[in-house]
Amino acid sequence: MFKNKITTLCLSLLAAAAFGQATSAQIKASKVIKVDGNGFGRIFDGIGAVSAGSSSRLLIDYADKSRSDILDYLFKPNFGAGFTYLKTEIGGDGNITCGSEPSFARTREEMEKPHYNRGFEYWLMREAANRNPAIELDALEWSMPGWFKGIWSQDNADYLVKFIEGAKQWGLKMKYISGCWNERDYNRDWIVNTLRPTLDRNGFKDIKINAPEGAGKAWEISDLLVKDSVFKNTISSISYHYPDSYMWGYRGEEPNPNSVLTDLPLWSGEDFSLPGKSWRNTTYLAKNILKCYIKWKIVKVNMWCPIASMPDISCFSNVGIMKGTSPWSGNYEVWPTIWAVAHFNQFAKPGWKYIDSGCGELSGDGAYCTYRNMDGSNDYSIVVVSGADSQQLTFNIADLPKNKLHVWKSDSKNQFQKQEDISVVNGAITLSVDPESIYTITTTTGQLKGTHQIPKEKAFPLNYKDNFDNYALEKAPLSPKYFYDNSGAFELTRSEGNNKYLRQLLVNDITHWIPDECAYTFVAQATEWEQGQISSDVFVENNAFNGVGYAGIILRGAYDKASQANIPFGYRLNIYKDGTWKLQTKTNTLASGDVDAGKWHQLKLTARANNIKAYIDGKMVADVQDDTYSLGAAGYVSGFNFAGFDNLVLNYTPASGQLLSAWMPATSPMDSTGNSLINVFDGNSGSKWSPKADGTAQSLTVDLGSVKQIKRCETFTDFVDKGLQYKIEYSVDNSKWSVFSDKSGNSRISIPCFVDQGNAKGRWVRLTLLPAKDKTIASIYEFKVYKD
Repeated sequence: MFKNKITTLCLSLLAAAAFGQATSAQIKASKVIKVDGNGFGRIFDGIGAVSAGSSSRLLIDYADKSRSDILDYLFKPNFGAGFTYLKTEIGGDGNITCGSEPSFARTREEMEKPHYNRGFEYWLMREAANRNPAIELDALEWSMPGWFKGIWSQDNADYLVKFIEGAKQWGLKMKYISGCWNERDYNRDWIVNTLRPTLDRNGFKDIKINAPEGAGKAWEISDLLVKDSVFKNTISSISYHYPDSYMWGYRGEEPNPNSVLTDLPLWSGEDFSLPGKSWRNTTYLAKNILKCYIKWKIVKVNMWCPIASMPDISCFSNVGIMKGTSPWSGNYEVWPTIWAVAHFNQFAKPGWKYIDSGCGELSGDGAYCTYRNMDGSNDYSIVVVSGADSQQLTFNIADLPKNKLHVWKSDSKNQFQKQEDISVVNGAITLSVDPESIYTITTTTGQLKGTHQIPKEKAFPLNYKDNFDNYALEKAPLSPKYFYDNSGAFELTRSEGNNKYLRQLLVNDITHWIPDECAYTFVAQATEWEQGQISSDVFVENNAFNGVGYAGIILRGAYDKASQANIPFGYRLNIYKDGTWKLQTKTNTLASGDVDAGKWHQLKLTARANNIKAYIDGKMVADVQDDTYSLGAAGYVSGFNFAGFDNLVLNYTPASGQLLSAWMPATSPMDSTGNSLINVFDGNSGSKWSPKADGTAQSLTVDLGSVKQIKRCETFTDFVDKGLQYKIEYSVDNSKWSVFSDKSGNSRISIPCFVDQGNAKGRWVRLTLLPAKDKTIASIYEFKVYKD
């Protein structure tokens, strides 16, 4: 109902010549857009970011210079993305997407003295505010402590107040608090009768409440709000999640007319969830921002996540506006999506007004929006994302007078480049746009494509030690460098003897966002462990609330994609409080015995090919042959009980090779457009390609761009409980094929992926999947092709 009607005019050869653009073989479509500068439009609230799911965890581990530079790209006005809003997770010790973030009060007793240095979200807000004092701050709950007397309780309202008080201790002023359970539920009576009064009597009358943050069918809250003035006057915005599309999948929902009739600002409270490295995803982001207003009248779009700072082994890896996963080297990546956001935030500020007549769609899936400064300056900006077609766009801006306008452009090769100014002629400007490009036309100045020198990438040390003694216990994040908690709460602490060590502190049940089965944390190498060892001192202190307590180490670890908070894949050597030790896979015990569980023990695991060895206090207790797990990470595991870890030593050999297949084009007979095949090569461990399940063989072919030496292939599938039958072939001409690996008769399970070694030269690599006996076909998360 809100979609502007599109009128496309075919330009004649004479008119094309007048524009000096097209020949008879290059006729461009022309669109004339009359912009009523005094017309109707909603207030623009800016483009924001969402840090949640531990997605930003590794950023705080960077050395000062690189860390500061990254933060400039994200938050410094007129430098990079310039996010004007930041929403952070309120940690609850449970996995909520990529990992878990710690609670500042995981027991009722801790509410008297909250631990505001746990985690990194307060620190991130502080750094954002240092760069932009006007940034708007918000926070939202995913998982929550288990001591609440119900989610919709006074306990929870008090907990939110304590979080806001924690922000004050960090010198921060929150503007919003999300009064709901992220993407799960909200409660009208609790917001009105408990949360709002609790905020008011604690001195936070100025804190605004957002809802429902994607809970249920989020737009249905509008039907209640138009009839319930008390509820309407209690919240400040309606915040939906992924209203138009999710990861390229269009949701097919229609706008609810009552959402606009509430007169409340409409937000996309969380959006994007894609890797920002490709230009394809960059234009998707920019078009989505425009379409959110054109179709839904949404005035704020918030990106999850601002930076992909989770390990590449985590769930939903490689997702964000830029990337920083190598703090030990200082290396990071500035992705094109930084500049896509800059096309908005550097040219229109919160409080500007949309001009509806200057908003609409273009042929070939393009879009545009016009924003006007309401301070009397007559400044305005027009953001255009072109579609698949070249076009001539003429904007009649007689009501927005300026003699000259500045133009900035981004395309797949060059981002955020200032172009020649364009003049206003007879109250109109004309711009020729190239396909799949982003433009901002503006009266404003002061924009900048910021730049910092980026350190070179370095591998994580092959030999690494940490005795945890060199950390300050009064400084965020209270966890050791390069560790990444998937579930539970691993925190640096001090023993009675003044020794520092790492301790797992979640000992009671919580309100889970997804089910958590145990606590585990990986050392975030961002590389794939293949051969090597981990050793550490370990102590299991007590039993868990839900069973026998345990603590141990893990090798070749990986999360279970069926639910990333399940017991992880990998070889685990655990000591149990009942006086036993076990060498385990996810489902089987490979060896076991007795041990004194009342003291610390040094544990060691080694893996070389299929030979797994376990040691306790220097004595080998198990020497087994097992090939269930091919590669993965190293770290610590425990039940939900107190557990201690100290004196970590890592010695490993990573899976070697230079990745050739990342972001390369692929084809399949079953996917002529290739739109979903990109999921196999985008580095996002949570996205996948699902071939046609009709009982026949299915194939995909990736083009490496030129003939390369091929040494290794890794195939990640959802067949974790059955052997995958497949074949890998290579070709130099995409016609004649040779076999790289033939696993047509394979029955072996290999987790997290199947690894095939070889030595071949080819440009095209073809993966053929054979149906299982039950005629099911594997979906592919990632197919990686390496050279030396």
